[in-house]
Amino acid sequence: MFGIDLETQLEIVQTAAGYLIQGWELVASWLLSPAAWSQFGLLVVAYLAAVLVTRRLSPFLENLLNPGKSTNIFAQPRRFIMQFLPLFLLLLAYVFTGIGEGIVRSLFDGGAVIAFGKRVFLFLAVRVLVQSIITDPFLKTIGKFVFIPIAGLYALGLLDLAQAQLTATEVAVGNIKFSVMALVRGLIAGSLLFWLGGWFNQQSASFIHKQEEMRPSLPNWQARRLSL
Repeated sequence: MFGIDLETQLEIVQTAAGYLIQGWELVASWLLSPAAWSQFGLLVVAYLAAVLVTRRLSPFLENLLNPGKSTNIFAQPRRFIMQFLPLFLLLLAYVFTGIGEGIVRSLFDGGAVIAFGKRVFLFLAVRVLVQSIITDPFLKTIGKFVFIPIAGLYALGLLDLAQAQLTATEVAVGNIKFSVMALVRGLIAGSLLFWLGGWFNQQSASFIHKQEEMRPSLPNWQARRLSL
């Protein structure tokens, strides 16, 4: 396929070439399979249904969630939920495709094409979340280098393989050995906990500051009391 002798290449090159060959053979089998084309058609139907439902429900959801200039207790949660509306179409397509996948697998033995399409919708949703919705610089960096790659591996069906490789690869620190997977998980969990601690401190300080602004100063309160 590549016109080169893979046996003379590095192991990583041979592994990557092997995955490419398997992927090409899989795509070729899909192109020649009527069952695969029927799954592709069902995938398109699921997406079009998601588009139709989104067009019908989006105005209602926007009116429901948009608090306008309101400052009541529900305004902030509504604004928070509203920012995720761009994900509605992709998540709905993911759900509809999942329903289609369940139907296909109940009637036939396979369902690889529609399952792949479902995973792609989830990858696109994660990409939109990171690039267009998340504004915090730290979370955006985590999303760019962690969430999007994980979603990409999941879409390609390689997430389990990557997880197994990271679990099997160990790093020695003195007499103690850690798997790369454990180190990655610890680094991500520690980073998120550190960010959450800073976020809670910021929110607490903002809440206390607002409460202090709402309280009348003591001298003004006493002056009003004496005038009575």
